[in-house]
Amino acid sequence: MVSTSGAMIQELIENRQPRNRVAVRAATPARQAGPGFSSILACIDNSRHAIAVLAWAAALARSLDASLRILHVLDTSKDYATPQDPIAWELRQREERSRLEALIAQVDIRGAGPAEIDVAVGQFEERFLSSLAASKADLCVIGAVGDVTRPDRVIGDTARRITETANCSVLIVPPQMPNESAQGGLALRRLMVPLDCSRRAETALPAAIAIADSFGADMVMAHAVPEPSITALGPPDETDMALQREVVEHNRKAAVRYLSRIRARLALDRRPVRTLILSGVDPRHHLLRAVADEEVDLIVLAAKGAGGYTDQPLGSVTSFLVTHLGKPLLIVRPGCDHTTATTSAHVRAPGQQHPPRNQV
Repeated sequence: MVSTSGAMIQELIENRQPRNRVAVRAATPARQAGPGFSSILACIDNSRHAIAVLAWAAALARSLDASLRILHVLDTSKDYATPQDPIAWELRQREERSRLEALIAQVDIRGAGPAEIDVAVGQFEERFLSSLAASKADLCVIGAVGDVTRPDRVIGDTARRITETANCSVLIVPPQMPNESAQGGLALRRLMVPLDCSRRAETALPAAIAIADSFGADMVMAHAVPEPSITALGPPDETDMALQREVVEHNRKAAVRYLSRIRARLALDRRPVRTLILSGVDPRHHLLRAVADEEVDLIVLAAKGAGGYTDQPLGSVTSFLVTHLGKPLLIVRPGCDHTTATTSAHVRAPGQQHPPRNQV
C-alpha cells in the first residue's frame, strides 16, 4: 500500500464533497441579528451525553427560528487509531455522519429548519474555530462533560476551554436530559438572570427575554447583595457592626429600586417578571441555593459583570457558576447580539445613576 502523509490525507478528505448530508443549509447568508440568536453551532462528541446537547440546540433553533449546524471533530491529536489511508478516513467520516443522523432521529427537531452536519478532521480547537467562523454562529452549545471527565467535576477541560475562548455566546449543557413538555419538546418553565446593577450584566437580558417568550417560560431576575467587609484593627465592635448593617441595607434598597425599574419596563412588553434579592457573606453560594429553590431550568447571564477584568474571559461569579452549577448555563457575550449595546437604554432612563455595583 502506498503511504500518504497526514497533511495529504487531511487535504484529500477536506476537498471531497460530503455525502448523505441532512438538509444542508450551506451558502445561506447569516440572518439579521435579533434579540435572540440567529445561528447555532452544536458540538457533538461520542459520549452518551451528546443527545442532551442536541436536544437543547434543536429546541433553541426551533423556538428562535435560528439555523442549526452540528459539528463532530475526528480529533487527530487524540486518536491513536488514526487511519493512514484516505479511503479509510472517508469511511470513518461516513460512519460518524450516520451516527449523527441516528442521533438526530432521537430528538424532536420538527420546526427547527434544516440542519447541517459537519464531520471535520484535525485538531479539535482548530476545526472548532473554523466551523464557528464558517457558520457565523452567535451561539455555541456544548456538553459540560464527556466520558473521560472525572465524575467529581461539573465541567471538563475541553468545555471549559471553549467557554473561555469562544468569541460567541455559549450554552453549557449538563449530562442529564432536559424535561419534556406535553407536546414532546423541551420544557423550559423558568429561567433566571443574575444582575449586579451594571450595564455589562444587563447584556444578558435580550437573549433571556427572547428565550423566555418563545418557550412561554417564567423569568426571575436575581440580585445578590454581598456583605461588605469592615477594616478594623481588632475584632469588630458595635460601631463596626452597625456600619456594616447600614451599608448592607443601603445596597439592598438600591437593588430593590434597580430591579423594580427594569421589571416595570419589561412588563410593558411581556408577562410580569419576578425579582429576587439575595444577601449573605458570599452571594455566589446564595445564587446556587436560589437556583435549586426556584427550580430553575436555565440560567442566563453575561460573561462579565461590573467587577470583571478586561484580561479575564469570565467574571468571578460567572466562573464560579461554570464550575459549580451543574445546570444549563447560557453565558452571553455582547458582541454576538447587536441589540445588547442598547439594552440599558430600554431599562434605564437617561441620566439615572447606577446603584452600588457588585461583581458578576
